[in-house]
Amino acid sequence: MNAGKEWRRRMYALPLYEAKYNEREDWEEISEVELMEELYKVFDKVAPAIKEMIEGKEIDTPEAVYRLKIKGGERSKMPTI
Repeated sequence: MNAGKEWRRRMYALPLYEAKYNEREDWEEISEVELMEELYKVFDKVAPAIKEMIEGKEIDTPEAVYRLKIKGGERSKMPTI
């Protein structure tokens, strides 16, 4: 595979985040900055929460539920670190 195709393949698989805010039915994509801002409001350290998301878990906060989504496909379980 040439370098250009490999780069496009990786860009297509970048992780995205989703949030389901209280009383809403649908998930919406959010930026990493939005996710971090919200997690810092609730957690002293966000790394454990991010690790749980990478492991396929949803993070529940008073404002919303957050999860990792894979761009270009269904939400799938990521490999553990």
